[in-house]
Amino acid sequence: MELADELSLAAHAGDEAAVRQLLAAGARADQVDTKDRLPLHRASSSLALTPDPAVVSLLLEAAPELAFAPNAAGRTPLYRLMHHGTAEQVAETARCLLRAAPAVQTALGILLQYSQHSATLYADLMARLSLSEDQWHSIPAPCPGLARALPAVLQRSAAEAGWLVGRLAEGQHKRLRAAALSLARAQRDVRSLPAELSGRILALCLLDP
Repeated sequence: MELADELSLAAHAGDEAAVRQLLAAGARADQVDTKDRLPLHRASSSLALTPDPAVVSLLLEAAPELAFAPNAAGRTPLYRLMHHGTAEQVAETARCLLRAAPAVQTALGILLQYSQHSATLYADLMARLSLSEDQWHSIPAPCPGLARALPAVLQRSAAEAGWLVGRLAEGQHKRLRAAALSLARAQRDVRSLPAELSGRILALCLLDP
């Protein structure tokens, strides 16, 4: 059996040890098997009940440019992952792929298509990449999980931070206003806090008690 086919089988089985050994032996993460399938596509629809994020991470380390490569049917690894699993099953593996997303729209389109799985995943994409106003407004609201992205978005753009806040739940809006007022009062007496720290404080106040 060719190395490419062995890697394909190991990836589909979610066998981290075998994938690691095959890559070390010279198998290539960017090489298709005899059925024209990339290992990353196989790992994203694993035989295992829960696709293994460790396997996906290994393949991405070897070929990060393939994170959103389409297969022969035009499906990306993230699409296959979201299509085959539930939110709980795919969350960690999806985050591996989102951290490697080269552009917003491809990833965002898939998350929107599977919005019932995506509530906790939007923040991982938004923390990394800038969105247009229209893209922010396409995210279903309320989306409480976006609060995790607030520190990164605040550092990047005040406008984007405003659009993010607009997608939060009403209870989060109230907590955010109270925290912002407290920060403003505190900074009258001390030198300004770093923007990153302020963002983290505001994000923490949005967590459910």
